[in-house]
Amino acid sequence: MNKAVKLLARSLLALGLVAGVAACSFRPLYGNSAEGAAARTGIQSVEVGQIDFGRVGQHVRNELISQMTPRGTPARPEFTLSVALQDVVADLLVQENSTVLRRNYTLTATYQLIDNETGAPVFSSSVQRNAALNRLDSEYANVIALRDAEERAAAAVATVITQRLSIALSELASPEKRRKAALEEANRIKAAPARSATPPEPVDQPLVSPTPDGTTLIGAGDDRAATGSRFPEPVAIDSAD
Repeated sequence: MNKAVKLLARSLLALGLVAGVAACSFRPLYGNSAEGAAARTGIQSVEVGQIDFGRVGQHVRNELISQMTPRGTPARPEFTLSVALQDVVADLLVQENSTVLRRNYTLTATYQLIDNETGAPVFSSSVQRNAALNRLDSEYANVIALRDAEERAAAAVATVITQRLSIALSELASPEKRRKAALEEANRIKAAPARSATPPEPVDQPLVSPTPDGTTLIGAGDDRAATGSRFPEPVAIDSAD
């Protein structure tokens, strides 16, 4: 009787797990649904733009093409993928004598999916992936290790971009959804804080007439020193030169 109760309890637990997974609405991305068909056809209609970032950019672009359009660039692409890259190498393991034993290569990609019909971005995001490498005594070995880390990071970044674009394209099956996504993307970009590309202009300091001893004071009459400002005191410049 005890064995029968345990068997029944296990059966009920299994049924509960199955029902829970079904309730979460997990579906395969490339399944036989409308979203799956949209993901399959959408990812194959994406043209990967040029990535101006040397060898690493070439590796990322080749990986994207291989994963999204392995049969070649589509004749009439519906979307264009724009990718911008940044990378950095940082020391990860340093001994007490400052000898570096291990380093970390970090590759960051910022990308946009642009609708070729409207020219508006319908999806944008960023991804960052790391690849560790050893620091050796041989400079040639260090160059090879860095190249290997670059290729591994490039492949990882391309895989994440492909997966995210597939999910986004599964939700953009109709033109109405594309227009809605483009509007939301435009509002998101508009609401983002603006970043100035140039430094702020310096504040002009007032000049006063020369003093009887032939010097001119820059910033004379400025009360910032009296108010405890961190700026230096006015400097006297000999006008005779």
